Amino acid sequence: FGGRRGGGGGRLSFSLYHTWHLTESILIAPGVPELNLLSGDATGSSGGQPRHEIEARLGYSNNGIGGRLSVNWESGTHVDGALGGTSRLNFASLATANLRIFANLGQMPGLVRDHPFLRGARVSIGIDNIFNARRDVTDAAGATPLRYQPDYLDPLGRAVTISFRKLFF
Repeated sequence: FGGRRGGGGGRLSFSLYHTWHLTESILIAPGVPELNLLSGDATGSSGGQPRHEIEARLGYSNNGIGGRLSVNWESGTHVDGALGGTSRLNFASLATANLRIFANLGQMPGLVRDHPFLRGARVSIGIDNIFNARRDVTDAAGATPLRYQPDYLDPLGRAVTISFRKLFF
């Protein structure tokens, strides 16, 4: 970003990852059928293994001030119950976004000169799950079982945090 005269500063970063699970199985014990986590089996209450997971990260910082945006998406899954198709649970896909904004106060010479205590200090504001996204779970009838209500699966939802960090020299 410096252009011809250089020194414009700043660092821009971007990353994108796509994980495609071709096979995902588990053998719990010898003599027991293998569990296929991509095809209706699960080891917990949060559904099977999503076949696709995408992570994107974008960040920028310049002179001690910056931000980072991360977006995660995973495809939906399903879990087949012991009774066949009538007890199948469908776990919808889920996309979440998180934002962090920070200021490294120690990298601001004028501020540190006027307020020496701020040397080695950092202030940040974070928002996790910006859009308060929650996974939808439905049974074969299209209803959400009580155990899988969105507030039970993710009781926190969106979270806003403010932090102050200080290094003492």
